[in-house]
Amino acid sequence: MKKVFYLFLAVMMIPNVLLVLSEHQTFWTAATNLLLPLGFYWLAAASNRRLGVTIWGLFPFVFMAAFQIVLTRLFGQSIISVDMFLNVVTTNMGEITELLGNLVPAVLLVFVLYIPVLVMAAMAISRRKQLKPSFLRRQRRIAAIVASLGVVTALIAVNGRKPMRLIDDIFPVNVTYNLCLAVKRYADVKNYPETSASFRFNALRLDDDSIKGRQVHVLVIGETARAENFGLLGYNRNTTPLLSRTDGVVAFTNAYSESNTTHKSVPMLLTAVSAIDFDSLYHQRGIITAFKETGFRTAFISNQRRNGSFIDFLGEEADHCKFIRDDFPLGENVLDGELLPRLQREINSDVDKPLLVVLHCYGSHFNYRERYTDSFSRFKPDDATEAKVANKESLVNAYDNTIVYTDHLLSSIIDMLAKSGARATMVYTSDHGEDLYDDGEHFLHSSMVPSDHQLHVPLVVWISRQYAESRPEIVEALHANSRSEVSTSLSLFHSLMQMAAIGSRHVNFTHSFASRKYKSGRRMYIDDRNKANYLIP
Repeated sequence: MKKVFYLFLAVMMIPNVLLVLSEHQTFWTAATNLLLPLGFYWLAAASNRRLGVTIWGLFPFVFMAAFQIVLTRLFGQSIISVDMFLNVVTTNMGEITELLGNLVPAVLLVFVLYIPVLVMAAMAISRRKQLKPSFLRRQRRIAAIVASLGVVTALIAVNGRKPMRLIDDIFPVNVTYNLCLAVKRYADVKNYPETSASFRFNALRLDDDSIKGRQVHVLVIGETARAENFGLLGYNRNTTPLLSRTDGVVAFTNAYSESNTTHKSVPMLLTAVSAIDFDSLYHQRGIITAFKETGFRTAFISNQRRNGSFIDFLGEEADHCKFIRDDFPLGENVLDGELLPRLQREINSDVDKPLLVVLHCYGSHFNYRERYTDSFSRFKPDDATEAKVANKESLVNAYDNTIVYTDHLLSSIIDMLAKSGARATMVYTSDHGEDLYDDGEHFLHSSMVPSDHQLHVPLVVWISRQYAESRPEIVEALHANSRSEVSTSLSLFHSLMQMAAIGSRHVNFTHSFASRKYKSGRRMYIDDRNKANYLIP
């Protein structure tokens, strides 16, 4: 049992050692991060003669330690964030299985480290094994000394030149705090239909009566698409051959999301809230409601599964809301092309009414090779799926092929709208971008500290000939602002409202990239605890 005692302490301290190395903490903060948790685990292990019971009683901390090691393997730094906990409960099992299946080394490592300890603890319980009182008395004295040293270093660290905060810097205090925040936020989201029920935009149409013809506006929200891999935006590979030669396309080269997570970014795209006032989201409705208030027929069509997040509720505001994966078996790979026939049906319906359609894509979500058919496998090799730096070339090729497929999707939407003869627009942007081992270390998104790759997103606007003729001032403004700094999270709502000629007290045209009055501000992003931060250039 003594070996199990010391083995438990050793494996529980691995995340703290990794964080000290990856977070570049000050000496006193690092000392606290090692001594204080070690003292806690040591005292806990020595608190009961039945060590097996103690270890299983501490299982939540064992789980967090294992989760933290996987996270460190994935991102190279940072603790388990609030957003990461929320991602676990708002991501469907297919995505989770797909991701974990490609983190085999990290998953195997935590199994090797923690499963034996848990098994030995279970065996100790079944065999009623106990530690000797003399051993426990000695361990308690040592643990008290270690814990006391941790308290001393903590007092020094919190008063240092770079003050330490327990809820930020010390594992597992920080992760436990984040878990509590995640539980609260999850409950708040579930209450959203009640807290936003009385909200009204009091929107009104601003159309000139002399402008004739049906309006059709399509908003396409991509997934995990980063701007730097779009040929249209300057990438050295021609990943957007169709859009690049399409008339009426305006590409914004300097657009940034204010979040690197889907469950925050998409709600900001669909509402008037942004990073600076994100918590007001719990009391507001989305742009679909604003369009409905002025007589638009509305549709929300998603190639993602329902997950109980804001996205579900905002989509359900539409006259027609469809999550197309509901029609397919769980785990079946469904390409974004399945959105096209459903969009066509919306365009053909109620032709006397103006129309807003929001399409939510699966886009470039990992595993990239599953996001396109063989006919779009332009860059090869593209068959590696395991997330490791040695596979970077193949992973980037596969990722680029997802952009080629997105180019096809957007071009198909434009063709539909052009054939409709309506005064039509299409706006495409992505929720966030992605790290692709650009620095040889970081991969995917949702890290605590977002990189430029995770926030720099494509923003593409297409306008039909009929729309351009009726609203030339909008066309002029789009071109004039195409090189300006744009926060999609802040600007998209105001821009779409202006493009559809809808007014409301919630609309600010200085935030609209479709306005000559547009003013770009300092870029921001919302951090894990919903605090707005300025991006450092």
